[in-house]
Amino acid sequence: MLQHVKQNKGKMFGLFLLMVILLVSMLFSLMFGKAHYTLADLYSMVTSFHAHDLIHIIIWKERFPRMVIAVVTGASLSVSGLISQLLTRNPLGSPSVLGINSGTIFFIVVFVVIFKVSDLNIIVYFAFLGALIAAIFVYFLGSLSYSGTTSVKIILAGIAVNATFVSFTQIILLMNQKGMSDVLFWMAGTISGRTLDMILAVLPFLLISLIVTCFLGRSMNIYASGEKVAKGLGQNVIVMKVSLLVLMVVLAGGSLAVIGNVAFVGLIIPHLAKTLVGNSYTWMTSYSILLGSIFMLVADISTRLINPPAEIPLGVITAFIGAPFFIYIAFKGGRARG
Repeated sequence: MLQHVKQNKGKMFGLFLLMVILLVSMLFSLMFGKAHYTLADLYSMVTSFHAHDLIHIIIWKERFPRMVIAVVTGASLSVSGLISQLLTRNPLGSPSVLGINSGTIFFIVVFVVIFKVSDLNIIVYFAFLGALIAAIFVYFLGSLSYSGTTSVKIILAGIAVNATFVSFTQIILLMNQKGMSDVLFWMAGTISGRTLDMILAVLPFLLISLIVTCFLGRSMNIYASGEKVAKGLGQNVIVMKVSLLVLMVVLAGGSLAVIGNVAFVGLIIPHLAKTLVGNSYTWMTSYSILLGSIFMLVADISTRLINPPAEIPLGVITAFIGAPFFIYIAFKGGRARG
């Protein structure tokens, strides 16, 4: 079956199939939760919305924002992971592994707890700044040797930066325990309680970055062939690196500013996309967008259904799936090198 998907007709059919699955997942996200609703309820809400109808209010004020946020952040984190694996040339590359998650959360904690910033429109820029500084630290540490930058050094630097930011975050929270409740919003990693206003604050950045990444598919294929080959084909490698780094930071930082510390999405989805369509970044980007949205929707639905009426944090679900996957990829890579 995978061989058929790797042919162009198969890839187009795969995209169509994923779009159908995405649509079904979006409907399920609106229908299932502490209370279950039917397609008739959804149709009634759309065609004859009543501000005093409890079902209509729950679907519009709670379920719809969760669905939109899951779709957008799932796509953004997946593409951010795809870019990070390209930049590091390492299958273990992802925003969470490279310390971008922890850097983003650290900056949010600093400005919310210490500087008492509460405006999400301002916090978004601090999230971007944290993601950017974490990425710069990782690349700086990964290049501190005579042998230059390697994928293994980048991953090790990412682990070190991640541990550093996590430690600093814990110190700040221990010293300011009264402010801990203000940042649990982001520390837990969840879509529950998020509003449309929160995703609208970052939506332009995320959509533009996703569209730009889609148009960069051919350039990403050239860059993936190696820097020497890319230079020989006329590509400005430095500009390409900086462009990809900015896109990765915006996609990861913007998503984490809304849903908090949700890890491993950017690790799992690019591998799944590559398995389905091969090494073409033009196709992998499109598949990662759809697969990431579906994955995040299914994960969010699971948080509501596993232990009702209580909800499990979204970060727990993604970590439960992602941690074993991380070990598998690491073991597979080590066995291949052996």
